[in-house]
Amino acid sequence: MTRRAYRLAAIVTLIVAATAIAGQKSARHFGAAFSDAKTVALAEAMSNVEKYAGKTIKVEGEITDVCQEKGCWLVVTDGERAMRVKFKDYGFFVPKEASGKKVVLEGTVEKKTISEMQAQHIAKESKAKTDPATIKGPQVVIQMTATGVAIQD
Repeated sequence: MTRRAYRLAAIVTLIVAATAIAGQKSARHFGAAFSDAKTVALAEAMSNVEKYAGKTIKVEGEITDVCQEKGCWLVVTDGERAMRVKFKDYGFFVPKEASGKKVVLEGTVEKKTISEMQAQHIAKESKAKTDPATIKGPQVVIQMTATGVAIQD
């Protein structure tokens, strides 16, 4: 190849690389790096909690709420169902203004019963402003304990 051909090839390579990079959305990552865990639809994970209990999975969705005290939990939705997500060992937090952003989460799901007091505490921290006094008795919830979170900018 001639010198001119090498230059042309280098320019074309740079243009292709720049186009590929420009097409990617950036994401902020919190917590542990993602593994090669299977991605499961949010509705599937919530409908079949027992099937996925104890298994590390990924789910995707949109953040609809974040703890307004510290960013220590979030709520993710697929447009129809919503799931509360806490972070393993209280080890990291997410930005309080992350509502409305697309998110990928990795962790484990479980069905559990939380106390009335805990449910009221969550309501107080929520941006949704549910009146905590309206929450009566223990609440059964499906939640994820995330080890890693990637929020798209």
